[in-house]
Amino acid sequence: MKTDKKPNFLIIGAMKAATTSLYAYLKEHPEIYLPSLKEPMFFNNIETDNKKIILKGRAKKKITSFKKYFDLFQNVNNETAIGEASPGYLYNSNCAKLIHEHLGGSTKIIVIIRQPVNRAYSNFLHARRSGKEDVNKFTIAINEEANRIENNWSPLYHYINQGYYYTQLKKYYDIFPRNNIKVVLFSELTKNKSKCLKEICKFLNVNDNFNFSKEKKTNVSGIPKGLLGWFIMKLRYYSLLPNIVYSDILPKSFIRFISKIIYKKPKKLNIKLINELTNKYYKNDILKLEQLISKDLSHWLK
Repeated sequence: MKTDKKPNFLIIGAMKAATTSLYAYLKEHPEIYLPSLKEPMFFNNIETDNKKIILKGRAKKKITSFKKYFDLFQNVNNETAIGEASPGYLYNSNCAKLIHEHLGGSTKIIVIIRQPVNRAYSNFLHARRSGKEDVNKFTIAINEEANRIENNWSPLYHYINQGYYYTQLKKYYDIFPRNNIKVVLFSELTKNKSKCLKEICKFLNVNDNFNFSKEKKTNVSGIPKGLLGWFIMKLRYYSLLPNIVYSDILPKSFIRFISKIIYKKPKKLNIKLINELTNKYYKNDILKLEQLISKDLSHWLK
């Protein structure tokens, strides 16, 4: 289907690696268009088989037609960089090929990657917070992961497997020009936001002197606090309450206030456990990833 208003860049993931923050910042830029719907996940929803995906709770309504997808971009005016952010595109094995086929090889790809064990834990907390994970211990959940994948559970529960970035990114590097792929480390965005956003603007060929807001934009995972927190979690489980983090209507100060009431900070993972899991699952993948993206990732292995 042809359209004169379609994405020329995509933020493809990774899940729980600050894609929400990047989406929110870039949405401020007058030369960048991002639809109000974050995570259309369209290329995940082009069915390649008839398997039923298991996801606890009610899933949001999917965009499955090209018309509905391209309709997301019909309000584009004079913006030159047109994009969307769907963190599932990195992990899904079919997305690179589908994006290349339907949006073209000149599409620019932005990916944010995070130390894989920390990403997996944040993913687990996100599932707990949204009422979709019944297991209350991270180590137990990852021990059940192989069986869950075998039984066709949603990628939401693929905590460890989503961290094999080399395998996932290689599919993009194989079919898109290297200079059309921008890899950002989670720490680059969270610790040096201004420099990181400036580089991304240059990558997208928009004004890199734009002053982004200084307000921190996050979608932090927590765990329910008290009876109110668990009640809110159950409402979200049954999709009876929207995720207020994405709200463009409510004041950010109010969202932070409510979040503090209903959620508490989770325990941090033990450094020893992070190192053990990194060596067990990811060491070889990280070493190959360093070569693929030409970035030093030695701090991920310490």
